[in-house]
Amino acid sequence: CALGLATPMSVMVSVGKGAQSGVLVRNATSLERLAKADILVIDKTGTVTEGRPKLAAVRAVGGASEDDVLSVAAALESKSAHPLAHAIVEGAKEKSLALPEVTDFTSVTGQGLQGTIDGKVVIIGRAEFLSSRGVDPAPLAADAEKLRADGATAMFVAKDGKVIGLVAAKDPLKAN
Repeated sequence: CALGLATPMSVMVSVGKGAQSGVLVRNATSLERLAKADILVIDKTGTVTEGRPKLAAVRAVGGASEDDVLSVAAALESKSAHPLAHAIVEGAKEKSLALPEVTDFTSVTGQGLQGTIDGKVVIIGRAEFLSSRGVDPAPLAADAEKLRADGATAMFVAKDGKVIGLVAAKDPLKAN
């Protein structure tokens, strides 16, 4: 008899406490299934994050400075409407960096951006995008992987056929 009363009561109290925190449970079967789950996959953007990505990191190689990498990346990204582009441009503004003029701008959806700055071709995007343009992103592959493991989106930056750095943006978790 005790279990017959205690079990439904504990489920009801738990569901009520969850509802106060914004967790909605459709039915008891959902809770039973969740107890057996090893992995929970959710759409993080705007659900558990603020929905406003911020510049997380800038890395430079080959004699370029981090400011150089960020300024050319932000110049290209200023031509894009992508939320990560906005984070990079805002990061450059916070450092008061001047953005050089971009010509011959091209955007390849889901891959990256390309343009000409000071007569040199500048590319920002995924490693595969740079490789398809004859640029080897290997010097920063390990850094990019570390940033991705931390939840950031890393984008390689190349200028004049050589990788010069990477920029990463991350959507911060909500405080609650």
